[in-house]
Amino acid sequence: MLKNHLIIAWRALVRYKGFTTLNVLGLSVGVASCLLLYVVYTYESGFDKFHKKYDRIYRIVRQTKFPNGQIDFTGGNPLPYEAALKVDMPQLGKIVPVYGTLEPQVTVLGKNMNAAGLDRKFREDDEGLVTTPEFFELFDFAWVMGTKEVLKDPNVIVLSQRKADKYFGKWQQAVGQFVRINNKTVMKVGGILADPPLNTDFPVDIVISYATKRQQPLLFGWGDFENWGGTSSNDQLFVLLPENTSPRSMEASFAAFVKKHYSEREENKKIRHFLSPLADQHYDSRFENYSKHITSRTVLRTLGIIGALIIAMACINFINLATVQAARRSKEVGVRKVLGSSRAELVRQFLSETFLVVGLSVVLGIAIAILSMPLLSRISQVPAELPVVGDPRIWLFVLVLALLVSFVAGFYPAIVISGFRPIEAIKNRISSRSFAGLSLQKTLIVVQFGVTQILVVGTIVTVSQMNFVRRMDLGFVKEGVYNVVLDEAYKARFQTFKNQLLESPDISSVSFASDVPSSDDNWSGNFAFGNRGKDEDFHLSYKFADHDYFKTFNLQFVAGGPYAAGDSVGSCVVNETLLAKVGVKNPEDAIGKNIKLGGGQWQPIVGVVRDFKTNSARDAVKPVLILTNESFYWTGGIKIATRNISRAIEQIREVHTRVFPEVAFQGRFFSDSIEAFYQQERQMTLLYQIFAGLSIFIACLGLLGLATFMAQQRMKEIGVRKVLGASVSGIVGLLSRDFITLVFIAIVLASPVAWYVMNEWLAAFAFRISISWWMFGIASASAILIAFVTISFQSIKAATMNPVKSLKME
Repeated sequence: MLKNHLIIAWRALVRYKGFTTLNVLGLSVGVASCLLLYVVYTYESGFDKFHKKYDRIYRIVRQTKFPNGQIDFTGGNPLPYEAALKVDMPQLGKIVPVYGTLEPQVTVLGKNMNAAGLDRKFREDDEGLVTTPEFFELFDFAWVMGTKEVLKDPNVIVLSQRKADKYFGKWQQAVGQFVRINNKTVMKVGGILADPPLNTDFPVDIVISYATKRQQPLLFGWGDFENWGGTSSNDQLFVLLPENTSPRSMEASFAAFVKKHYSEREENKKIRHFLSPLADQHYDSRFENYSKHITSRTVLRTLGIIGALIIAMACINFINLATVQAARRSKEVGVRKVLGSSRAELVRQFLSETFLVVGLSVVLGIAIAILSMPLLSRISQVPAELPVVGDPRIWLFVLVLALLVSFVAGFYPAIVISGFRPIEAIKNRISSRSFAGLSLQKTLIVVQFGVTQILVVGTIVTVSQMNFVRRMDLGFVKEGVYNVVLDEAYKARFQTFKNQLLESPDISSVSFASDVPSSDDNWSGNFAFGNRGKDEDFHLSYKFADHDYFKTFNLQFVAGGPYAAGDSVGSCVVNETLLAKVGVKNPEDAIGKNIKLGGGQWQPIVGVVRDFKTNSARDAVKPVLILTNESFYWTGGIKIATRNISRAIEQIREVHTRVFPEVAFQGRFFSDSIEAFYQQERQMTLLYQIFAGLSIFIACLGLLGLATFMAQQRMKEIGVRKVLGASVSGIVGLLSRDFITLVFIAIVLASPVAWYVMNEWLAAFAFRISISWWMFGIASASAILIAFVTISFQSIKAATMNPVKSLKME
């Protein structure tokens, strides 16, 4: 029986090639879209869930609340914190210190630890951790050579297979050979790790023993193991709680711990430590993430909703087209019923057709998804090498999706078609079915265009916001500045590097600093202002830079000017926001006043710069202090004064190689680093654009189906009107009016939803646009125009048909 149903179903699909093509096309696009979104969702939601003890691993994080209401969060802890916790709170279980991300320069020495290695240097971005052997008792990263015990000794490094292949040719030959890290310390390769999974936030391609950091605290980061006053966000602590232990019960003990160890600091009243689960690490933007890849749970929910809407629209489209098909096949149904077919048998027959269409659509959809994977890696942070159908969960998802779509899309048309009365069916007198008094087909059209309206408005808002960010006055010049990574170990050669660069007419200025004006770095600390007797009730951000920093990035002074080259007094520069927060209204009044950072010396203010964006547009402008300190000059800013960019960069590379032969060259334009701030927002914008286009495409297929159905139902009416003198334009208007009304209803219902969703998205930006009426106007006009063009195609065809054909008897 099943074989017979499938044979008949295949013949029916081949006979009605047009509708079969539309059905398969709409469903396959929907399946491919849903599958790709599911790949993104499973990748982003699966970070570090492969660890067996995943639900017991927590990170110790800190909240600091200031008297003025400001709240800061950090995942970092002071270096002596680990030892004190083990003594004071042994009930926490296993405590593991982790320092990252290293971003080291790796110089390959081979078997000779005294080799120069000048020809084999690698600068590794976002790579490397420093930790103890216990790290591998919490996290399940596999060893292929060696054991975790090798990390007990100082100056030991462990590499992943791919890094060992990169450095030594074959990972099997790497153990026992040597590398130099950051041109400071020679380390011996003690073991090899299997290449880590793609969805982990721990950069374990390079792991260095924590014993190395204990011997040389300043080799990685700063501070010492006796100092409670400084915190680096890179120094984090992970704990493995005992089984059946509540993290909230543990947190109750932190208050006494903080009071004990911060007793001499005023901050003890405003510091709160708590446990953040590993499950939140990939999504909680309050705390630093070693991979620098944080995905909002709101984004994941949005992707899930978009995927559900797209596949729902594809099902709606199938239902509408199947309903149109029913009118054509009414005689077939009537004959079948006269010959004895039961309604149940007809339902099975038409569900067989649905399963066949869905099966073809799923196969085609999988093919489209596989071919689209490289594109997906460009509009999301999903790696291109991630398999589309390699995960068993994805196969299960495809199977469930196919069954669900088959039932949802096929059940209603099967019930409708099988319920035709034989006499009416044979005489082709089938009329539109309704559900709860309303035409189901029309309701589905409203749903489709409502979804389309939301996505189109979302596209317009996100594009407008990103254009606003791109054109926003940042308070500095980002174009034409090329940044290179510096090694402070060779600061004695910095001036030589600058002098040789300035010999080129293509270079107008060079500066050295700890950081560019706007970045993800958030160095901050307590300070005192104007020789007041106590620290201010908020922290300021600070940057170390030489006197050419202001000229290179074109920071504008509103009072005073930059400190002089080689300033021995230790002068400094502040921004307008800092003055506003300390109560100084006139920038000129700040010149000559003193400021003290932490426990440092009082330093005179010689200049006030206009506010500039210290971070992304998501953050408000921070109070900033700029001062000199050569020990923290890690980046060089080079202002290029030529249109021949490639020639200038090649000159920079040549000078760098000549002056710093030990250092791997690494550089990029400052404007590129600014763009990196908004990678996730740009990806969301692209997703909105793509899926808005897909929703329009699918909605138009459904509208075309319903327009065809209605035109068939009113064929005799159209013939009579033409005989009585109706024009083609009049008939087109008559057939289009109802559909345009449906689109208008969809716009009215969807617009408030679109406003709410996009207003919530914009709330994440400190600097943002306002949602305006014209955004809805453009989206609405586009929807109406697209709907009218779609309807007109079938309406004109019906209006130009010979009335003799439509009026003749069956």
